[in-house]
Amino acid sequence: MSSNTPTKASRRRSNSQEREAELRRSKKPMFSIFQMGADAPTGPADIAWKTHGTSFIVGEAFHPKAGSRVAAFDLDSTLIKVNGKHKWPKNADDWTWWYHGVPSYLKALADEGFTLVVITNQGGLDGKVEKQKEMKLKFEKICGQLNLPMWILISMQKDHNRKPMTGLWHWLEARFLEDDVEINTAESYYVGDAAGREKDWKAGAVKDFNNTDRKFADSLGIAFHTPEHLFLHQACPDHKWSYGAFDPKKWPVNVPLFSPTSTPLLATPGTSELILFCGYPASGKSSFAHKHVLSTGQYEYVNQDTLKTKDKCLKAVEEGLKNKKAVVVDNTNPDVATRAPYIAIAKKYNVPVRCFLFQADKHLATHNNYFRAFHRPLIAASDAVTEKSLKTSTATTTTITTTDTTTTTVTSSTDGDQSSSTTTSTTTDKVVKVSKIRDEPVRERLSEMVFASYANKYQEPSLKEGFDEIKKINFIPDEDIRATWERWYF
Repeated sequence: MSSNTPTKASRRRSNSQEREAELRRSKKPMFSIFQMGADAPTGPADIAWKTHGTSFIVGEAFHPKAGSRVAAFDLDSTLIKVNGKHKWPKNADDWTWWYHGVPSYLKALADEGFTLVVITNQGGLDGKVEKQKEMKLKFEKICGQLNLPMWILISMQKDHNRKPMTGLWHWLEARFLEDDVEINTAESYYVGDAAGREKDWKAGAVKDFNNTDRKFADSLGIAFHTPEHLFLHQACPDHKWSYGAFDPKKWPVNVPLFSPTSTPLLATPGTSELILFCGYPASGKSSFAHKHVLSTGQYEYVNQDTLKTKDKCLKAVEEGLKNKKAVVVDNTNPDVATRAPYIAIAKKYNVPVRCFLFQADKHLATHNNYFRAFHRPLIAASDAVTEKSLKTSTATTTTITTTDTTTTTVTSSTDGDQSSSTTTSTTTDKVVKVSKIRDEPVRERLSEMVFASYANKYQEPSLKEGFDEIKKINFIPDEDIRATWERWYF
């Protein structure tokens, strides 16, 4: 094609400009930029789309540039809302501006030098080509009315790129660094409606459906605003919102590993006993077993994830006790009926049987479930940004905070499940918290049904079942992974 031949996009822009000129010359009333929804006269924008596997979609509207000051937004109930009283949009045209002043506000931000970004969770798009097309068309119509450069990041499934997890932000950081631009988190912010606000945070307001947008900003260390605050200048009192029933930063760590502490954790070496674990999936049972029990070399390990069936577990326990071994059973064992056959075998061979009851509740177990499934890709995404940053600026380093003018510089590399580092000394003002990758096998995220099933079956262990002792085991995250563990994952 000749360089002088107009492209489809340029022809569309030219036609659009001609139509706008005709409107300006016309004596008919002008359409306002505040006109809502798909009724405005502007046509869909040309957006460059790229799908990244099954995880997320990136759109570039009007050739957006990388910028150090980022104004990022959720989409639904933040920039737009459905055009009616129904809850879910019916099609790509079923939307209107959340507030009539949204377009002018975004225009003012762009004029001030902010880079506009939309980061939105859109479940159900993975593998659904038609739904993806509809979502893209909706954005093309939205951006067609705005006529502003904008980055669009759409998460399609529950992985490390879904808010409140921060994978998409790290993708954006890495992309901007390709243009030698580093995002200034102190001057950037995120706006969303999932803010954890309680019912009646203002007169007549309903409770927020979630708090993922607030958590997303918190994990990134950037300012957070609700659309009511940003666009309407409405405040939400501090006591009328929360992070929910579980906050990893507030999980108690100054507690004993187990109780009662008046008796030892493990039996005298060389003696036979049976330890039966009881606790939610992802409550820390396997990590505890390997770190505090199996490391002694005293115990035979029985686990249904490995052996596949309960019958094989019972057989392995009987074989161990028959040979006067100490055995630990690392299963959930939620109810009396599940635990009874193990206790019967211990009684048969006249050995003590103890229960280790893991104190993690459903909220902590769910957090651990997401952590062990997604913290590796999150760290990898963050490390990729750090590596690019180190290449583009000698003043940008990943560091551990120290109390004097000397800062320890850490360069992390990942090989399988292992993490290694090299250390040198330098002086810098930038401090970024570093956290180690968990040194254990990768786990798939368990469905919420697994936790609901455990909760429905659970019966608290009792000495009446035949246990000689019940020890309560507290979950204490390892210090070397604590910074990563404390992030928000769901």
